[in-house]
Amino acid sequence: MNPLQDSFRFYARNIESLLLLSVLTVFPFLLIHNFIMNYINLITTITGAKVVSGFFNMFLLLMFITVIQLPFALFVKYESDGEEKPLKKALRTFAEHSFSVFVFAFIYTLAVTTGMLLLVIPGLIVLIWFYLTPYHMVLKQSSPWRSWRAAMDMGKKHFIQILGLILLTSVIQSLVSMLGLFSVTFISTSYGAIFFTQLLLNVIVFPFIAILFSMYVQKWSEEANAMEGMEEYARG
Repeated sequence: MNPLQDSFRFYARNIESLLLLSVLTVFPFLLIHNFIMNYINLITTITGAKVVSGFFNMFLLLMFITVIQLPFALFVKYESDGEEKPLKKALRTFAEHSFSVFVFAFIYTLAVTTGMLLLVIPGLIVLIWFYLTPYHMVLKQSSPWRSWRAAMDMGKKHFIQILGLILLTSVIQSLVSMLGLFSVTFISTSYGAIFFTQLLLNVIVFPFIAILFSMYVQKWSEEANAMEGMEEYARG
């Protein structure tokens, strides 16, 4: 199994459904994020407390990312299993678990941002250990409160790989955003044009990132199950 190649194939094969799912989930969250940050930036500009703006930006982005990973992980699961109407089923399941996911994302993000602001390293550790919780919710078909321990175990075992994937996807998003910014400024310097171009690019790119993590979690889970099977066979 090659997660990168599988991710490209899955994205290309289901691009219409993925983009629709992204419009229904990623787009609204980004609009809310922009609205809140504009308001906070106005307040911090007046008060001079710019560090508060940076804290809220990091907090909101991580919380939103944690939440919106779930519908894409669900779609990958349902589509791979050959379920009928996987998009509709992913949205319905996401809606059913939305409250518990938001609560978990809030607590998780608060712990990460606090750790980052205080000592950096504790925040980074918490970020990696529990980052895969939405994907384990799909694997275990359970709530985040029953999935975080499995996510932590995988986070500990594959700490460097997860950190590398987060850095890689962050770089990809930054490069795509910069390319879009440079491209649109040749046509227009309007804030609206630049803002909606960035939104559109994130709507296109984020599904692939979520698919990539889904594929890696699936691969690591299969490897762990195979290892457990071999250990049981050796003991028996």
